Amino acid sequence: MFRTVTIGVSTIAVMLLGMAGVGSPAASAAAPQQPQLIVPQGTAFSVLGHDCGGIKEEAYVTGFDDSIDPAAGYPTGFVQLTTRCSTGGKGGREVTYTAWTADTWDLSGALLSYSVYSGAPSVDPAFSATDPLTSNQISNSPSPCPGTGGTGSTAYACLQWSDTFTPRPRVTGIATTVGPASGGSSVTIYGDGFTAATGVDFGGTPAASVTVNSDNSITAVSPADTSGTNPHTVDVTVVSPGGTSFTSSNDQFTSYRQPKITGVNPNHGGIYGGYYVTVHGANFVGTTAVMAGETSTAWQVVDNTTMSVYIPASDSGIGDSISISVTSPGGTSPNTPAGTFTYTAPASVALTPRKGLPGTPVTARGANFISGEKVTVTYVTGLSSPKPARVTICSATATASGAFVCKGKIPGKFKAGLQGPHEIDATGSTGDHASTVFTRS
Repeated sequence: MFRTVTIGVSTIAVMLLGMAGVGSPAASAAAPQQPQLIVPQGTAFSVLGHDCGGIKEEAYVTGFDDSIDPAAGYPTGFVQLTTRCSTGGKGGREVTYTAWTADTWDLSGALLSYSVYSGAPSVDPAFSATDPLTSNQISNSPSPCPGTGGTGSTAYACLQWSDTFTPRPRVTGIATTVGPASGGSSVTIYGDGFTAATGVDFGGTPAASVTVNSDNSITAVSPADTSGTNPHTVDVTVVSPGGTSFTSSNDQFTSYRQPKITGVNPNHGGIYGGYYVTVHGANFVGTTAVMAGETSTAWQVVDNTTMSVYIPASDSGIGDSISISVTSPGGTSPNTPAGTFTYTAPASVALTPRKGLPGTPVTARGANFISGEKVTVTYVTGLSSPKPARVTICSATATASGAFVCKGKIPGKFKAGLQGPHEIDATGSTGDHASTVFTRS
């Protein structure tokens, strides 16, 4: 029998008593088990919205779903959830909350998915069936499933493994999802069906070591990633005689290679900082921190080989050199001359002539700007009207030595402002700034 479940919610809730070999490295075959198929109380509460002293469950299996695993059928069925609440106070009464869920369990007895069922389904309290793929059996019982303990007369859904059956492992999540490509990360894997696990693979590469903690937990050490890709995401799968766990977004581990700096451009700049430089290298995607000397600084990754790094002010003045370092889950870039930045004298600008009438031709000369940056020289009019309050005189691109020369004119008399000193600003496209004064006659 096959039934499609419309809402999938991964829920770990296993009621396995007497599991053999828990904590052992591996078992060649699992002992027959008879899990009792239930809906976890937390899930039941999310369905009913009420829990007054516990939620009663009446469970019924209806068949197997072999669309999940072509080698094994997964039990399907329905569970009626009921809780009774008192309104309290004088004349209080009881209110009953009830709902049905349509459910699929995995072969360790954990609820795999469920949906809220509208109305009351048709169930057979005496139903039983055998999975032709595995010879596992399911049945409905008026008393607790054998081996699970407990007494009472209600409806129970039972799963009985065949003598030769081992369930396929299922991974529902991992803790530690990133690590260095060199390997060595301790990764805890969560799920079920782990008791008989024989290994763990990271994208097809065996883990460096594996420890089975329980049927629901494995600790594995990540192997080295030799793909050369940064970052590189792989599925972490658990292998057992029952098969290899299916892959999903819940099992992914991403490795990062160690960052490397091959150059800084420009590799020098003014002592007051306040500008960005371009850092070249490799494996920059995944960056978590950048240091400029001993100062944590701002940064932006452009791609795996390029990033922008903000240069703070120097602590020691002209001639001070610092090392830029990049950190990611893959480690910290090695300290090499390629990552060195040296502070130079602050940017400066001079204007010739320094005084004159509106419209006077002038020449601006700058020094110690960042190589290659565009520098714009402006005249501050001091006027709020007519606009603009700043008038561009000229612009140029700084040479390799940080110098520039450009020519222009002081604004005409209607925009030059009052007689007296006016600020002249030279502003670089990467953040350099210098100023001088022109005195209008």
